[in-house]
Amino acid sequence: MTARAWKTLALGVVVIATAGVFAATQGRSSLSTKTSASWGLYSSAQWELVATSFAGRGFARDSVRVVTAIRLANGQPFALIGGRSHTGRTCFAVGRGMGLGATICRISQPLIVFSAPDTCTACSPGGPPLRTRSILVLVRRDVTVTMISQRHESGVGVVPAGADFAFNSSFVRPGARLRARDAAGRVLASITFSSAS
Repeated sequence: MTARAWKTLALGVVVIATAGVFAATQGRSSLSTKTSASWGLYSSAQWELVATSFAGRGFARDSVRVVTAIRLANGQPFALIGGRSHTGRTCFAVGRGMGLGATICRISQPLIVFSAPDTCTACSPGGPPLRTRSILVLVRRDVTVTMISQRHESGVGVVPAGADFAFNSSFVRPGARLRARDAAGRVLASITFSSAS
């Protein structure tokens, strides 16, 4: 390697190292950015009401947060909200707008699915919006999940939900199916979505 090539290489290393130091001290990565407890789906006043209502069921107020969520086409939040009890147990409730559903503290089934009618304008270009569903799903810790839609099966990304997991999906079309499998690949649950009406 020539002296000029070595100098160019050394300069490149210095530039990369400097950029790395800048990113570490000045920049922000997505991993270091803190997500708001309400995911920005609720105004501050709305979130205070929802979180206080959930905390009133016996949960530490500072632990209440959105686990996974979707903003429906009508603008309403559709959210899985979780919190820790004063004894350390994590429980959940589904928020539909400002209302909260029943409290769930035990996930005994492979999947617990919550569904809301929705529409997808991009799914039918030039036509009326397609009627679809948006779903929130609690996933028992010992299963993996796939979704079959339009004859394609793909894995589903999940987020932690206490000791278990959760995910959301928008624009679920009629006929789409969720499958939950155990570690041996056996199907433990299969859920098919019917008409979104």
